[in-house]
Amino acid sequence: MEIGFCGYSYHTTTYTFPFANRLDTYLIRLQTAGTARIVVNGETMITRSGDVLIVRPGDFYEMHVDTPASGDYHIFCTGHSIDTWWHATPRGRLNTIAIDSRLLSLWQHITEEVRRPPSEQSAVLIETLVQALLLMLDRSIQDVHSQARPPVVSRMMRFIEAHVTSDFKVSDVADAVGLSVSRTVHLFKEGTGMTIIEYAQSIRLQLAEEQMRYTKHSLETIAELSGFRSYPYFHRIFKRKYGVAPGVYRTLQQKNEKK
Repeated sequence: MEIGFCGYSYHTTTYTFPFANRLDTYLIRLQTAGTARIVVNGETMITRSGDVLIVRPGDFYEMHVDTPASGDYHIFCTGHSIDTWWHATPRGRLNTIAIDSRLLSLWQHITEEVRRPPSEQSAVLIETLVQALLLMLDRSIQDVHSQARPPVVSRMMRFIEAHVTSDFKVSDVADAVGLSVSRTVHLFKEGTGMTIIEYAQSIRLQLAEEQMRYTKHSLETIAELSGFRSYPYFHRIFKRKYGVAPGVYRTLQQKNEKK
């Protein structure tokens, strides 16, 4: 297994992938925030939060961030095991999954291992982690297919994900799908098990946590970029979810990464 680029990217300005050409590796890319415009072999698609893109060696690939902010996990890799995985099951180029913290944690572990000095890397560990990532992606795709939500609920989720960093209202979600507020609230809760506000907060917290790990932005800036109305509000919601204040969490993460 050979790993090229692997990690998390978060773009707060417009951005274009450095080179638009034919890939000689597989690319697996999970959009976690915002949107991106992807062009594969001349076909244009918009990826939104939860969209998994799989590009094969030999495909022409372009990526453009036209409307910031956009966040994604990605891995470029080649090897016999990923060839076997690709040919074992027919799968589409673009699939939508429910973003799982366990999946993101696995991606982070791969990134940390790949960033070690070559003399300290474990090829067996890297291959095992990548194989686990591929299996979890397949499971996530299967779960979505077997527990399909009503299309209108998926449209609500896409609207929330696209506007999660802005101060949208529940009525905005209702207007977007052409339903009353009460009907929108009922269907969303029934289809996801969460309220609209809870779903938005979960995405905002995830976005904030990723920025705390992978950027040097101040906590106040992170709160603003993640869609929280104020830093005190962000502080209260973050501590309720993670059990510690944002500053403490960031310090602990930095210490763990230095070990």
